[in-house]
Amino acid sequence: MSNDSVRRDGAIDFVRGAGILMIAVDHLAYLAEKFNTPDFINPFITWIRIGWSSAAEFFVFFSGYLTGLVYAKTLQVHGPGMMWARAGQRSWHIYVVNLLTLCAVFAVLHVPGFSNAQLARITEIDSLFDYRAASSLMAFLELRFAPFFFEILGLYVVLLLVAPAILLAARFNSMLVLAASFALWALVQLDLADSITPHLAATRSFNPLAWQLIFVLGMLGGTHRIFDRIRERFQQRSVLMVTGGLLLLALALKIVDRVAPDSLSALHVPDTDKLSLGPLQLVHFLVSVVFVMQIVPRTHAVQQHIVFRAVAGVGRRSLDCFCLSTLLVYGAVGLLVQSGSFDVLSLSIAGAIIVVLLCAAAPAVEWIDGKPWRASKRAPAPVEEYKHVSSQLSPRNVP
Repeated sequence: MSNDSVRRDGAIDFVRGAGILMIAVDHLAYLAEKFNTPDFINPFITWIRIGWSSAAEFFVFFSGYLTGLVYAKTLQVHGPGMMWARAGQRSWHIYVVNLLTLCAVFAVLHVPGFSNAQLARITEIDSLFDYRAASSLMAFLELRFAPFFFEILGLYVVLLLVAPAILLAARFNSMLVLAASFALWALVQLDLADSITPHLAATRSFNPLAWQLIFVLGMLGGTHRIFDRIRERFQQRSVLMVTGGLLLLALALKIVDRVAPDSLSALHVPDTDKLSLGPLQLVHFLVSVVFVMQIVPRTHAVQQHIVFRAVAGVGRRSLDCFCLSTLLVYGAVGLLVQSGSFDVLSLSIAGAIIVVLLCAAAPAVEWIDGKPWRASKRAPAPVEEYKHVSSQLSPRNVP
């Protein structure tokens, strides 16, 4: 462990891992629904099904949270220059991995049994290998276009590049940074951001002017140890009652809105808005993240349980597992299209396989990342053996 490393929080790794697994099955169900099969029923109960926010908000928030902690340590130990270098290296790494994942998906969709013209059209992958290929690929490289499920990593490339500037500004005045971040988000809500970034209004991608607020809140939350302060100042039971009650209210409103949409038309009950990140969606997430961080167990016994460790492992290898989940979702939907069935059983089996594969892949990636080939295959001899050998090789014993 390097001298500028940060001690990992198992609870945060668990939440990030659970978020990635939810995102994976959400993507699976989202694509399956696009095929409009009459027997389609979404069998997965994830955060987006029970509220107004999704696992993506958790993903962005905790990326900012950990970025704030890690970059603050790098700044303290090595200075701003090294912090910028670290941010550039990480941003470039995500950019390359995102491109390689696209190549992998592109290859899978050309394998018999997975290839499907309708799937390529729905996900907009087809624009990368038809008459629009050159312009679409250039737009992807410039982060102006992304097929389904590739948008969020493009968002990270941008956010990580500006993260050092956010951290440096926060060292002088955190409230000013928060106010500036909120102002950018407000411009999007008031439809005033189009004049600044007109191309964002025509896309369905994550709008960085809106989503940067969650990332900044995560960075400030990490550097100011927000969850530790909540635990110190408030009783866990009180926090759970307030946040849990608000989440139940949001769930009840969502159910009523689905059953009788006209009855709550005046309240404008929101759906998840990936582009602009609406006010109620933002509030719901903030309540959610406080609630979740209160209920995640922190005892050593629970965190050593095989399920907890498997999910936390996915959180530790978040980039690798997210990219693998995209590949697996495309492959699974390709197979389901060939079978011609998106029934509950088929989707449930496909989702379970994806979850198991991600949990199995995380420790494998971690093992490979540890470069085990550099370790010596032979263990050092015991002290007594060395003494024995040295006595045999003493000058008087050497011919």
